[in-house]
Amino acid sequence: MACVAYRPERMRFGVFMAPLHHRVDDNPTLSIHQDLALLEFLDRIDVDEAWIGEHHSGAVEIFASPEVMIAAAAQRTQHIRLGSGVVDLPLHHPFMVADRMVMLDHLTRGRAMLGVGSGALRADFTMLGIDPATRGRRTAEALEAIMRLLRASEPVSMRTDWFELHEARLQLASYSRPHLPVAVAGSGSADGSMAAGRYGLIQMTPARSAEALRTAWAGVEQTAAAGGQSVSRADFRAMLFVHVAPSRQAALDECRDRLPTFPGLGLLGVSLNGQNAQRLPEEAVERGGAIIGTPRDAIDGIEALLDGSGGFGGFLLPLFGLASRERTRRSLELFMQHVAPHFQQQAATMRANRDWVVETNGGPMVPRLSTH
Repeated sequence: MACVAYRPERMRFGVFMAPLHHRVDDNPTLSIHQDLALLEFLDRIDVDEAWIGEHHSGAVEIFASPEVMIAAAAQRTQHIRLGSGVVDLPLHHPFMVADRMVMLDHLTRGRAMLGVGSGALRADFTMLGIDPATRGRRTAEALEAIMRLLRASEPVSMRTDWFELHEARLQLASYSRPHLPVAVAGSGSADGSMAAGRYGLIQMTPARSAEALRTAWAGVEQTAAAGGQSVSRADFRAMLFVHVAPSRQAALDECRDRLPTFPGLGLLGVSLNGQNAQRLPEEAVERGGAIIGTPRDAIDGIEALLDGSGGFGGFLLPLFGLASRERTRRSLELFMQHVAPHFQQQAATMRANRDWVVETNGGPMVPRLSTH
């Protein structure tokens, strides 16, 4: 395999919790508390970050406020970083977004992250009388205001057709310096240019292919260069559904029953049109929309994305609920136990030490110095 252009010394692994794993007939109270328990579990198995979504319609993505979930999860966890994945900027006054997130930055002592996007559900906009066609422009305007408020180089005055700021400044500086991390899902710009490049932010991109990742990061670099901004692939997050089990067949079978009823099949690069529903897991793997197999399959799949994309600093596993909660937990535990060390400079060191002990029988004996 060719050497990738960028390989982090320690890749960050996280989850993207929309949460698409909820079902309409499920008890929503129980689902919310199960997700808080899942975040505790992710903290224990050494997952680096969790991104928690915002939706207001559809009854399957039931988190109305990622900030509330982050605050609750922060009291139950110790290490995992907690981000909004994402705040739908066109639905909020940007001052209030910045103000709430800075408070979370203090509440979590630096574990909060702000992920932003333009929103994916049309009903979220039409219920509020907002034209969905304005999403891109509103997102760009709101993000500009938020970054100016967080960087606090001067009071912020802005006037748009949907919000105003008059000599505005936040009453608190971020706990994190220079400010809490900010991530963009998609372009975050009305003109399609990459806001992560414009402001030097974390870029989150679906890993539909290595080429898609390469193209996305090229857009970030081009936008950064045009604005005199510096960016790093350490802040590039690739996102792809992964489910692992002890055998490839077991992993495929564990996703087989739920995948045909998944409302986001397009996210996996598949559809039911003309397809055998029972073969959807295999189709998703063949089309590059998912990694479903053994931990070794996951290692090979991520290596291929690293090699073909030029490299990234983090990898996110979306929680789509394609397997039961118990099997999803087991998959995540297997991933962190057997896949993550390969990309975090642990496996090679341990293997080298073991091989040395085996080959040398522990090395030469050092004679003791006589005390007489």
